Amino acid sequence: MSEAMPAFISPLTNVHATGVGVRMRGGNIIPDEYVIKVFVYSKFDLGEATPQITRDFNGLPIDVEPLPIQLALARKAQRSTRSQASTVPANRKKHRPIVGGVSIAPLDAPFVGTLGCFVQRRVAGVRQVFALSNNHVLADVNHLPLGTKIVQPGAETSATSPADAFAILSEFVPIRFPVTRLQRVVNRFDAAIARIDDENAVKTASMLGIDKFTPELSAAQPGMRVIKSGRTTGVTRGTVTGVSVNGVQINYGTQSSPIIGVFNDTVQIVGDGGQPFSLPGDSGSVILEESSGKPVALLFAGNGRTTTACSFAGVCREFNVLPI
Repeated sequence: MSEAMPAFISPLTNVHATGVGVRMRGGNIIPDEYVIKVFVYSKFDLGEATPQITRDFNGLPIDVEPLPIQLALARKAQRSTRSQASTVPANRKKHRPIVGGVSIAPLDAPFVGTLGCFVQRRVAGVRQVFALSNNHVLADVNHLPLGTKIVQPGAETSATSPADAFAILSEFVPIRFPVTRLQRVVNRFDAAIARIDDENAVKTASMLGIDKFTPELSAAQPGMRVIKSGRTTGVTRGTVTGVSVNGVQINYGTQSSPIIGVFNDTVQIVGDGGQPFSLPGDSGSVILEESSGKPVALLFAGNGRTTTACSFAGVCREFNVLPI
């Protein structure tokens, strides 16, 4: 999307996000070279004219990396024909019991996303179980009322059915947008939870296509190897290239009519072998540390090359829940 950006007044107006992470060189990850990350809309090779300040800061190395405006990754529902229905990927099919990584949507919604995992909390000694996903998947970016029915699957092969409802929208973290050009509004989470109607309809501590899922809180680290299961791309693997990344711009509209939200404390991930770690419809996937199976981030945006996620532990603190 960088080619759609206007001309920059100065090099600094090209910078929009910063964080810490590992160096990217020629599209390859240098896993043991830790750097300050500076993200720009468009990266230009200035050769010997490259300013020293973009090479290091107080002796700490700097890596300048292109990061176009990210897109929120819900996907417009496109129903399969009868001939295609038999070849629908597993993550898009109906599952009972329901597990993490599968297609979900609000009832009658024209879009689909991914169920991340299940979480719980206790209120007055009573256990409450919820499905965790994104605000823009479960609440349509602040628009749907609490109590909205959530179905599995979404409108993959036919219109959604009330018989497939398994949860109701309970809470969401509002996504805030600036009202004026001069107003700066910052978000941390794109997240929502939906209360499970019947616990017998779900299977906790399970994620489609992933053998190891350990429901314990952990945090993403630069260079960490990660894995996720999502509605569109299924099981993919990648590497965390940046953490604590502030100033990331997410488009919740379209390219012709953008609606931009700014996010701090994000996690940036690049897929293996130049392949996308995520695509539209994978929104809501929970990202796991591959070695331990512990959840570290909640996927919500991307651009085909880079995936943007928010802190899983931070989301759990926001809702006062724990993974199960």
